[in-house]
Amino acid sequence: MDMENMAAELLRFMETLPRRAPQNWLGDFSRGELFLLRYLYINDGTAWPSEMREAMQTSTARIAAALNSMETKGWVKRESDDSDHRRKLVHLTQAGTEYIEEHRKKALRNITKLLMELGQEDAAEYFRITQRMEIISRDFKFDL
Repeated sequence: MDMENMAAELLRFMETLPRRAPQNWLGDFSRGELFLLRYLYINDGTAWPSEMREAMQTSTARIAAALNSMETKGWVKRESDDSDHRRKLVHLTQAGTEYIEEHRKKALRNITKLLMELGQEDAAEYFRITQRMEIISRDFKFDL
Protein backbone atom coordinates (compact mmCIF):
# COMPACT_ATOMS: atom_id res chain seq x y z
CA MET A 1 0.00 0.00 0.00
CA ASP A 2 1.44 3.40 -0.93
CA MET A 3 1.75 6.14 1.71
CA GLU A 4 -1.17 8.23 0.45
CA ASN A 5 -3.54 5.24 0.56
CA MET A 6 -2.18 4.27 3.95
CA ALA A 7 -2.74 7.85 5.19
CA ALA A 8 -6.32 7.78 3.87
CA GLU A 9 -6.96 4.47 5.60
CA LEU A 10 -5.45 5.75 8.85
CA LEU A 11 -7.59 8.89 8.65
CA ARG A 12 -10.74 6.81 8.12
CA PHE A 13 -9.79 4.63 11.07
CA MET A 14 -9.08 7.62 13.35
CA GLU A 15 -12.38 9.26 12.39
CA THR A 16 -14.35 6.20 13.49
CA LEU A 17 -12.60 5.63 16.81
CA PRO A 18 -14.99 5.58 19.74
CA ARG A 19 -14.56 8.10 22.56
CA ARG A 20 -13.05 5.38 24.75
CA ALA A 21 -10.17 4.75 22.32
CA PRO A 22 -6.76 5.47 23.88
CA GLN A 23 -5.90 7.98 21.16
CA ASN A 24 -8.95 10.02 22.21
CA TRP A 25 -8.67 9.95 25.99
CA LEU A 26 -4.92 10.52 25.88
CA GLY A 27 -5.57 13.41 23.51
CA ASP A 28 -7.66 15.10 26.20
CA PHE A 29 -4.39 16.09 27.87
CA SER A 30 -3.47 18.12 24.80
CA ARG A 31 -6.66 20.17 24.67
CA GLY A 32 -8.42 22.87 26.64
CA GLU A 33 -8.35 23.18 30.37
CA LEU A 34 -6.56 19.88 30.96
CA PHE A 35 -3.74 21.03 28.70
CA LEU A 36 -3.42 24.28 30.65
CA LEU A 37 -3.59 22.55 34.04
CA ARG A 38 -0.94 20.06 32.90
CA TYR A 39 1.18 22.92 31.56
CA LEU A 40 1.04 24.71 34.90
CA TYR A 41 1.64 21.47 36.80
CA ILE A 42 4.84 20.61 34.93
CA ASN A 43 6.05 24.23 35.09
CA ASP A 44 6.15 24.55 38.88
CA GLY A 45 2.57 25.80 39.08
CA THR A 46 3.03 29.21 37.46
CA ALA A 47 3.08 30.66 33.96
CA TRP A 48 2.29 33.78 32.00
CA PRO A 49 -0.79 33.58 29.78
CA SER A 50 1.43 34.40 26.81
CA GLU A 51 3.56 31.31 27.55
CA MET A 52 0.43 29.20 27.80
CA ARG A 53 -0.90 30.62 24.51
CA GLU A 54 2.37 29.78 22.77
CA ALA A 55 2.49 26.26 24.22
CA MET A 56 -1.11 25.58 23.24
CA GLN A 57 -0.73 27.38 19.90
CA THR A 58 -4.07 29.15 20.23
CA SER A 59 -5.46 32.64 20.51
CA THR A 60 -5.18 35.01 23.46
CA ALA A 61 -8.99 35.09 23.64
CA ARG A 62 -9.18 31.29 23.97
CA ILE A 63 -6.59 31.30 26.76
CA ALA A 64 -8.46 34.10 28.56
CA ALA A 65 -11.75 32.21 28.31
CA ALA A 66 -10.18 29.01 29.61
CA LEU A 67 -8.47 30.85 32.48
CA ASN A 68 -11.76 32.55 33.41
CA SER A 69 -13.47 29.16 33.55
CA MET A 70 -10.61 27.60 35.51
CA GLU A 71 -10.55 30.52 37.95
CA THR A 72 -14.29 30.13 38.55
CA LYS A 73 -13.71 26.45 39.33
CA GLY A 74 -10.96 27.41 41.78
CA TRP A 75 -8.20 25.67 39.83
CA VAL A 76 -6.09 28.76 39.14
CA LYS A 77 -5.63 32.28 40.43
CA ARG A 78 -4.17 35.26 38.64
CA GLU A 79 -1.97 37.85 40.27
CA SER A 80 -0.83 41.19 38.89
CA ASP A 81 2.82 41.61 38.04
CA ASP A 82 4.35 44.13 40.47
CA SER A 83 6.21 45.88 37.66
CA ASP A 84 3.25 45.96 35.23
CA HIS A 85 -0.25 45.62 36.67
CA ARG A 86 -1.68 44.86 33.22
CA ARG A 87 0.21 41.56 33.20
CA LYS A 88 -1.18 38.66 35.22
CA LEU A 89 0.81 35.65 36.38
CA VAL A 90 -1.26 32.46 36.56
CA HIS A 91 -0.86 30.18 39.59
CA LEU A 92 -2.14 26.64 39.99
CA THR A 93 -4.18 26.36 43.20
CA GLN A 94 -4.31 23.38 45.54
CA ALA A 95 -7.69 22.44 44.04
CA GLY A 96 -6.19 22.64 40.54
CA THR A 97 -3.23 20.54 41.60
CA GLU A 98 -5.51 17.88 43.09
CA TYR A 99 -7.68 17.85 39.96
CA ILE A 100 -4.79 17.41 37.52
CA GLU A 101 -3.07 14.85 39.76
CA GLU A 102 -6.25 12.76 39.82
CA HIS A 103 -6.47 12.90 36.01
CA ARG A 104 -2.80 11.95 35.73
CA LYS A 105 -3.32 8.97 38.07
CA LYS A 106 -6.26 7.73 36.00
CA ALA A 107 -4.29 8.20 32.79
CA LEU A 108 -1.33 6.30 34.24
CA ARG A 109 -3.57 3.40 35.30
CA ASN A 110 -5.19 3.27 31.86
CA ILE A 111 -1.90 3.51 29.98
CA THR A 112 -0.37 0.80 32.17
CA LYS A 113 -3.31 -1.54 31.46
CA LEU A 114 -3.12 -0.81 27.75
CA LEU A 115 0.64 -1.44 27.59
CA MET A 116 0.27 -4.65 29.55
CA GLU A 117 -2.33 -5.86 27.04
CA LEU A 118 0.00 -4.97 24.18
CA GLY A 119 2.86 -6.89 25.75
CA GLN A 120 6.49 -5.86 26.15
CA GLU A 121 7.49 -5.96 22.48
CA ASP A 122 4.46 -4.15 21.02
CA ALA A 123 4.43 -1.62 23.87
CA ALA A 124 8.08 -0.78 23.24
CA GLU A 125 7.41 -0.46 19.49
CA TYR A 126 4.37 1.77 20.09
CA PHE A 127 6.44 4.01 22.36
CA ARG A 128 9.31 4.13 19.86
CA ILE A 129 7.02 5.09 16.97
CA THR A 130 5.16 7.67 19.07
CA GLN A 131 8.46 9.30 20.05
CA ARG A 132 9.66 9.26 16.44
CA MET A 133 6.43 10.88 15.19
CA GLU A 134 6.80 13.63 17.79
CA ILE A 135 10.40 14.29 16.74
CA ILE A 136 9.46 14.40 13.06
CA SER A 137 6.49 16.69 13.74
CA ARG A 138 8.62 19.31 15.53
CA ASP A 139 9.74 20.75 12.22
CA PHE A 140 6.79 19.58 10.17
CA LYS A 141 4.45 22.30 8.92
CA PHE A 142 0.92 20.96 9.19
CA ASP A 143 -1.56 22.51 6.76
CA LEU A 144 -4.55 23.04 9.05
